[in-house]
Amino acid sequence: MQPTLKRCVEDWNALPWKKFQKDVFRLQHRIYKARQAENYKLVSKLQRLLFQSRAVRFLAIRQITQLNRGKVTAGVDGIARLNVRERLRIFEDLNDLKNYKHQPLKRIYIPKPNGEKRPLGIPTIKDRIVQCMLKYTLEPVYEAYASKGSWGFRPGRSTHDVLMQIFVNLKKSDINYEKRILELDIEKCFDKINHDRLMEEIYLPTYMNRIIRSALKAGVLKEREATHEGTPQGGVISPLLCNIILHGIEDLWNQPYKYFCKDRSVIRSKKSEIAQRGIRYADDIVFFLQEGEQADQLRKKIDDFLIERGLKVKEAKTHLVKSTKGFDFLGWRFEVKPNHSLTCRPSKKNRIQMIKKIKTKMKDCRLDLKKRLEKVKVIYRGWRNYHQYCDLSTVNLWSINEWVYKFVKKANNKLKRKKRTEAKVVRIEKIQDIFNNHKFALFKHVAVKSDKSPFDNDWIYWSNRKNKQYDRLKAKMLKRQKFRCGECNLKFASDDQIDLHHIDGSHENNSYRNLIVLHRSCHQHQPIHGLKRSKVRT
Repeated sequence: MQPTLKRCVEDWNALPWKKFQKDVFRLQHRIYKARQAENYKLVSKLQRLLFQSRAVRFLAIRQITQLNRGKVTAGVDGIARLNVRERLRIFEDLNDLKNYKHQPLKRIYIPKPNGEKRPLGIPTIKDRIVQCMLKYTLEPVYEAYASKGSWGFRPGRSTHDVLMQIFVNLKKSDINYEKRILELDIEKCFDKINHDRLMEEIYLPTYMNRIIRSALKAGVLKEREATHEGTPQGGVISPLLCNIILHGIEDLWNQPYKYFCKDRSVIRSKKSEIAQRGIRYADDIVFFLQEGEQADQLRKKIDDFLIERGLKVKEAKTHLVKSTKGFDFLGWRFEVKPNHSLTCRPSKKNRIQMIKKIKTKMKDCRLDLKKRLEKVKVIYRGWRNYHQYCDLSTVNLWSINEWVYKFVKKANNKLKRKKRTEAKVVRIEKIQDIFNNHKFALFKHVAVKSDKSPFDNDWIYWSNRKNKQYDRLKAKMLKRQKFRCGECNLKFASDDQIDLHHIDGSHENNSYRNLIVLHRSCHQHQPIHGLKRSKVRT
């Protein structure tokens, strides 16, 4: 007799999640230290222990079915959601994975800003859970030897860290006005990776390697039976595999660090201190060239590196420019001014994308004006937060403010003419709350230390960094709770998703007694939210 759904919910909530997280992190830390010591026999032993553990299976199931943003995306099996009974059933199915094979992928297309479409391969929920387990097992190994110039899709790192690395290479104290920048993109990086070369770079026990190869060869339903190259975009482990295969390309142009005096002559050179001349975020890369250095030599090294892995540079997105002419990278425009100081502002392409999103949302007739403005506020606030460490004073932000103002005013006039008393007229003052009162601090972000990793067990360092990522209420509550979750009492890890919880359920009451910071997984099970959902259903 199957247990009732209510009993399954009670069993799921009663699981020792705190112990699971501790057990998984302890093994990941041991894998990280063993790889640094090049004790490969111990690494393999610990990987088997972690992959076969009960804790990693439950955490992977929770991550895929409850926490990930794409948790309701269906694969070829058509299953988009799992209830608690189905989660416990899939846990039992994961007991023996030695002969596990991935199902074919579901193909969907995402439009690009240039009009092209990016193909994504969506695995089934079970396949995503297995990939998540492999990621927990493989990520500490990569973090132990990852390059200082690799920043994309790594725990504890963000694009703002990349911004500060570019500042270090082009700041005023250096001879930045003589530097040139080689900006390049890899053509169809995820689709063209050589499988055999990739498997040579992956260090996992044999049967786990077979699971990864099965994921690479899964193919796309109704398109092809097997995939002979590339990694499936949309898979949980795909960004990590991309980092592994491209490891080392950012170090092709590194040189011993040189110290210059005012007449630009070299004072001394430290061979032990290496200047990071390449910065990679996933498959986007920039290199910094000093005066007199040959870009052709660097391009030859890059091409040889990529050919060995079945890849090549996309010429349309490859540019060699002077630092004074400026270049775009990760949505920012970097440029050295005539006074040799570096400036950064949102790129034109990035601003246009933001404006298009706002206009599309305002024209969405399925929502009333008030809800549209709330959606626009989220879009604009996210855009401003992303650009909070660049110069926004030179960017024209009044145009979109004026467009929204005229749109709302016109819509209000239509409501008044039709005498629709049931429709609420939106006050124009609300628009000012959206587009005003935002600050910026040019190059004030504190970048993560390039040799640090969340798996190094330095909780003091990562807790302090976590606190600096937030402002106002959330940062204050983190400090009051000593960087621990108010529900499970575990310290917040670098990649944990943190929510601000209102104890009485009212977001109008922001007193400290009514606030608590929680893991997102802990926040989902708060009784007040369950009561609210039941009231909505009734």
